[in-house]
Amino acid sequence: MWLAARPKVTPSMARAWYTHVVAGRMSQRIRYFSGKVSLKAIADPKAALRLEHHARIQTKLTSLVKAHLKRKRPNPQEFVRLVLKYENVHIVTFAENYEAMRYDGNYRRAGIKLVTWRSIPKQRRQFLWQKMLRGKVANANQFEEHGVESHKS
Repeated sequence: MWLAARPKVTPSMARAWYTHVVAGRMSQRIRYFSGKVSLKAIADPKAALRLEHHARIQTKLTSLVKAHLKRKRPNPQEFVRLVLKYENVHIVTFAENYEAMRYDGNYRRAGIKLVTWRSIPKQRRQFLWQKMLRGKVANANQFEEHGVESHKS
């Protein structure tokens, strides 16, 4: 909120401080994988993949910053609660990530079909765990396959 109150700083610029600067350092502790992966992310081994915030964290945080500026009284507990609630991700392709944004998180309209982790073939789960979950989400160990080479420190 201090940043948002500075001249020429919009609410979305202030929100970006969290989503693009701070979140990366904290993601291993607060970001959770939902256990859902898009069919396209499973089917195309060469697709660029993303951890997609399906609950629209950027939009929600920007709205919260706007509300706090209007009230002129920030509520840090509300910010923390919102961050913890919306730091939840699915695995989707890069293209699907943009479609999800375009349709404001409406996966049906964006043409994104999700499946549960256990319905994915084991070899593909191993790849997804190593590339997308290990070291990137707080609950990665819940999705680790036995027999996957682990590089835990």
